[in-house]
Amino acid sequence: MSDAREYQRAPASSSSAPIAVASTTVQPFLDISPDALVIINRAGTIVLVNRQAEAVFGYTREVLLGQPLELLLPQRFHDAHIAHREHYFSSPHTRSMGIGLHLVGLRKDGAEFPVEISLNPLLLDGTLHTLAAIRDMTAQRAAERERLQQLQHIHLQADLINLAHDAILVRDPVGRVLSWNKGAEELYGWTAQEAQGRIIHTLLKTRYPLARSAIEAQVEREGQWEGELVHTCRDGSLVTVESRQALVRDEAGQPSAILEINRDVTRRRRREQTEHAEYAETTARLAFLQQVLDALPSSVYLVYGPEARLLLANREARSVWGAAWPTAQPMLEFLTTNKIALFDLQGRPLPPEHYATLRAVRQGETVLQQQETIRRPGGSSLPVLVNALILSAPQGTGQLVLQGERVALVVHQDVTTLKEAEYLKDEFVSIAAHELRTPLAVLKGFADMLLVQTARGRGPALAKWQSEALEEIELAVTRLVDLTEELLDVTRLQAGRLLLQRTPTNVISLAHRVTTLLQQMTTRHQLEVRATQQALVADIDPGRIEQVLTNLIGNAIKYSPQGGPVTIALWEETATHEIGISVRDRGIGIPQSQHAQIFGRFMRADNAQAWGISGTGLGLYICRELVERHGGQLWFESRENVGSTFFLTLPIIANQESSDVNA
Repeated sequence: MSDAREYQRAPASSSSAPIAVASTTVQPFLDISPDALVIINRAGTIVLVNRQAEAVFGYTREVLLGQPLELLLPQRFHDAHIAHREHYFSSPHTRSMGIGLHLVGLRKDGAEFPVEISLNPLLLDGTLHTLAAIRDMTAQRAAERERLQQLQHIHLQADLINLAHDAILVRDPVGRVLSWNKGAEELYGWTAQEAQGRIIHTLLKTRYPLARSAIEAQVEREGQWEGELVHTCRDGSLVTVESRQALVRDEAGQPSAILEINRDVTRRRRREQTEHAEYAETTARLAFLQQVLDALPSSVYLVYGPEARLLLANREARSVWGAAWPTAQPMLEFLTTNKIALFDLQGRPLPPEHYATLRAVRQGETVLQQQETIRRPGGSSLPVLVNALILSAPQGTGQLVLQGERVALVVHQDVTTLKEAEYLKDEFVSIAAHELRTPLAVLKGFADMLLVQTARGRGPALAKWQSEALEEIELAVTRLVDLTEELLDVTRLQAGRLLLQRTPTNVISLAHRVTTLLQQMTTRHQLEVRATQQALVADIDPGRIEQVLTNLIGNAIKYSPQGGPVTIALWEETATHEIGISVRDRGIGIPQSQHAQIFGRFMRADNAQAWGISGTGLGLYICRELVERHGGQLWFESRENVGSTFFLTLPIIANQESSDVNA
């Protein structure tokens, strides 16, 4: 047959004498051989074959006899085989099977298959022939390939086992270590050579979660076991492992080995224990905090994120809202679901962007003492004071509060009783103010008359001290009149009886008029109006806005006792369709600690009182109420000893040219 390496010459064995037989006696012996036998002459012609050769190559004996041997070889080996045959006949010798050559045969159907061949010289009827014993190696080669693949698979598994971080070991049924990977060496500290043959539970001083006999019984009964074990390493340290054990049986079904995979979970268990302890402590603190909150008489809750989702609320919160607010539900969804509405001090629906809670979580504002009215599901109304404070995100909120989201503490204080008392007080102040107007008018009138008539020479001349006394009386009366008017404005605002007489007005002209009037009252201050254009028209009550500007510019003068510039700027906010106005001074400023209360009634900054600057503390409250009733906003920026800037906005009239404008 043919060598796949192009017939590399096999090493010649020692020459042996040809066997001499007669052709008539050969055939019976050929047929009893398990291998295919072919006898060829020196010309390479087949002269005898046995039955096994017919079965292997698929030809009948009659077809094979007289054919060249190359019929049984692939075409690519014909030339090489002829040369090899001639060489063999020139030096005949016995060549045994299995000497390492890769030979190939060709069947009748064209299929090639691996073979092994032994050659023996043979004298047949006195003529030299060659007897070739041919063995089909197809099944053997397949078995060899399978064994090679299995061996490679075993080597791969061994490599993977050694690469694994887990400790992987194999032990016999009595517990002796048979195999020990590198993961086991790293975990326990013993090398494979040191561990092999040792009893595993003795070597590792294993601590079992239940009796070892029970675990072994389960492994034998169910073929596997999983659980946690505690092992002692070579250095004496303890490790907790997740152990998985699987039973391996032999062909007879008897236990032959146990595969054990141990994963170190020591750090994880310690971390879990720490987390469990921290969770228990946090839960206890949270429960205590909930008890404290539930004991408070006011509604208290925590919200987070721009949608103001509920994080935590006390018992009183449900009473204030008239409904339970589920955790993590957005505020607007809660209000809509329960048909709850919020109103401002005048009973008008409050836009969501003005809710104290939403202002805190969306804009980061600290909102103090904002008055709101809650209309609850049953139709009842509850006046409240709302305080909203921004907090740092609390620890332990899990996946609720995302990075960067604001958390706000919101407190609702029921002011129903205060409202009733305030109403009675406002009624008293209103009545008192009205009653004071007449006697004050009389006092002012008589004081003016005495001063004017005396100046005209009517009646006896007044002494200097008398004139000064009358002037002081007139000044005091003027202050009382102003205070009375402010008190009346406050009561009108509180009662919702203040009506605006709106008309299109050029706010720039109005600012110039107020500034010119106030400039005549001071020589130590320089008042300047700056405007981006000639006219900015708003639909306002000009008298009330003049009152606002007079108060703001007057405050800038009053709270700059050392003099200096006062700048009034006006511009158009095209994005929001508003007129912007600012009044800036270089005065004593407002202490940071009092920024949140400065718009309250009767509220005055401590440094103003220290400077001896008089005032009622009602002006800014009235200004803010008047600006907000016009649909605008009033706020400020201030630093103590640096100065203050007050800002206000008013809705602008879109069509400036077609409006009938009051200058």
